[in-house]
Amino acid sequence: MTLHPEERLLALLRDTADPWEVAGRARVPFPVLVGMLRDLEERGLVRSRPGRLTLTPAGRKHAPRTVALDSRALAALKRRYLRLVAQRPDATDAYDQGHLTVDSLMGRLREMARFGDLVEGARFAIMGDDDLLSIALALTGVPAQIAVFEIDERLTAFIADLAERHSLPIEVHTHDLRKALPARHRGAYDVFVCDPSETRAGLRMFVGRGLSALAPGPGKVGYFGVTLVESDYEKWRELQAWLTAQPVVLSAVIPEQGFYDNWPTQLEEARAYGHPAFTRAARAPWYRSALWRLETLAGFEPRNPRPLPGDPIADEHYFAIASKERR
Repeated sequence: MTLHPEERLLALLRDTADPWEVAGRARVPFPVLVGMLRDLEERGLVRSRPGRLTLTPAGRKHAPRTVALDSRALAALKRRYLRLVAQRPDATDAYDQGHLTVDSLMGRLREMARFGDLVEGARFAIMGDDDLLSIALALTGVPAQIAVFEIDERLTAFIADLAERHSLPIEVHTHDLRKALPARHRGAYDVFVCDPSETRAGLRMFVGRGLSALAPGPGKVGYFGVTLVESDYEKWRELQAWLTAQPVVLSAVIPEQGFYDNWPTQLEEARAYGHPAFTRAARAPWYRSALWRLETLAGFEPRNPRPLPGDPIADEHYFAIASKERR
């Protein structure tokens, strides 16, 4: 499940009694918020007095439970995650892989929690999981279901083995995202997550498959990372235009949220450009992405996107440069 505005408001009141904090975090216009509070008070779910809002016992029964990931909770989650994934497969450029640093992965969970998307009973679909986000999500204890769609059989075997040994709510599907999702998975999830290949075809393929997994109607959510290393603002504009032609709103772009571990072929790829500055290996992670969050609106219906021509991974050079693309 994802939260509708009333549910989000009730969940917020589990976390704070400060009406101004509620007004800032409710993500509805102030007059709408006031109307919602009056309705909840009349139904006996919320009690108010000057400077304070609280849930009644009946309100607590109705309020969804979300996860609040403070620094202590994240540190504990990080330790458990690192123990489980210590023997993870190496990234391979065969599938354009490169995984987030563990701190960036924890930061991605923190952003999901901040937006109220880590809610009990939520169903997640992950389009490619070299980050092993499925494991970290499962360790929060929140999702009812996590479905991973991944082409790399090393990763599917690794994730499936961990899920079985640790009783994690993860189902793994070896799937090539150039093909549509199986019918039973279309329109079945509340949240999708992906780190798309950043060719124009790749962006639309990964994000489009994610959208096809979301249940109809408003309030479903997608998260994905997009860089300004392989993309530029023109490519961002094209992606935004394609998204907002549908009943979808781009609700947040969080710059430089994700940093990625340096990969073995990075220096070789950079040297191909022949610049003397890039002849020594990077000392720290430098490749970074913005985290985009979209939310569906009324009238949204999942559908399979029309693919753009070309190979979604190979048709543009790894370090895509806008001037080269426009030649």
